[in-house]
Amino acid sequence: MKNRVAWLLCMGVLCLTLAAIVMSRLETKTDVIFGGIDGAIVSTDSYVAAGADETEETEEVDDGWPDIDITEGQYRMVNDDTEFLLPSSFEPTCSVIDGTKYMMFDADYIPYLNAMIHAAEAAGHTVYIAAAYRTYSYQTQMFNAKASQLAGNIDYMDPRYQEFAEKAKQIVMYPGSSEHQLGLAVDIMDRQYKSLIYENMDQELFAWLDEHCAEYGFIKRYPTRKLLLTGWDEPWHYRYVGVEAATYIMEHGICYEEFYKHYRPEFKY
Repeated sequence: MKNRVAWLLCMGVLCLTLAAIVMSRLETKTDVIFGGIDGAIVSTDSYVAAGADETEETEEVDDGWPDIDITEGQYRMVNDDTEFLLPSSFEPTCSVIDGTKYMMFDADYIPYLNAMIHAAEAAGHTVYIAAAYRTYSYQTQMFNAKASQLAGNIDYMDPRYQEFAEKAKQIVMYPGSSEHQLGLAVDIMDRQYKSLIYENMDQELFAWLDEHCAEYGFIKRYPTRKLLLTGWDEPWHYRYVGVEAATYIMEHGICYEEFYKHYRPEFKY
């Protein structure tokens, strides 16, 4: 009799344990809609959505490129493509550059330019600002003068004049396509030159600028080795883009077109 009672008690405990397990399994079931018959719902306690992991966090990949907003004014791309031409109405607020009588630069960023000039002079270099901000109308005058010079006695109304205008675009930037109108670019030399031959200029000055310009937010905008990408060979032309962008560009030896394309993949140069 005692053995029978003991057996019944054990079976009772086992039944209660099994019931608890079953109830626990039922509480964790999930209704999942599978493909097939419309509205078919299957209860399951083992279905896990592909790739689902509530504990896994997505890690942001740091590719080294500056985290910037390329649409901000200091990053504006300017060239002779219709999309990137500056309108004739574009006139930044400018201030006079230290050490000059009338050379102008964007007022918001001129402190960086002045600081770079003073640092270069403190390092023993002579700094001459050959060109800075230009208005749209002044750029137009420069362009028309070059086209007329090339055309000679051919009147601008003559259909042949357009051929010389196209040639002028390879020498003088077309109105609206110059960074000088943007107010963020300067041509830096050691003195005034009649012929712009880079090899004849102070190479020690340019070596200093190329090493330190990024510290003030500037880049060498049109280096000779990047002519095929930028369209221009003006190694004396420096452009403000901010310290973060300038540091990346100068350290990696890329031109601004290559930098800009990273943020706007559809950009063509």
